[in-house]
Amino acid sequence: MTGYILIFLGGGIGASLRYLLTVLSYKHFDVNYPIGTFIVNIIGCLFIGFVMALIMSKTHILNDNLKLFLTVGLAGGFTTFSTFSYESLTLLKNGQVLTGMIYMVLSPLACLGAVYLGTYFAKYI
Repeated sequence: MTGYILIFLGGGIGASLRYLLTVLSYKHFDVNYPIGTFIVNIIGCLFIGFVMALIMSKTHILNDNLKLFLTVGLAGGFTTFSTFSYESLTLLKNGQVLTGMIYMVLSPLACLGAVYLGTYFAKYI
């Protein structure tokens, strides 16, 4: 049960940080581009890469609850793109190049298609 609470707390903190950083990005950068989301995704990927490297090489540094809080909770609430990127890299590192490439191409395409369908179906409500 402790793990679920830590994931819940980390997710809330991550989502709040994502919103704060996005708002600040739009205030400081005058561009016609989703700069906030771009920055959040880069930071989230850097963060999960760092944490997962610590988990893999120095397991004694982070206990299981802290691992859940930082990865599934904080990073997951901040951006799921970090998980997508880490999983893609893991597939490639494990020699599953074709699977990794398929995953990297199909995931964004399927998600864009799902967003389109969601907006399409919402017209009928």
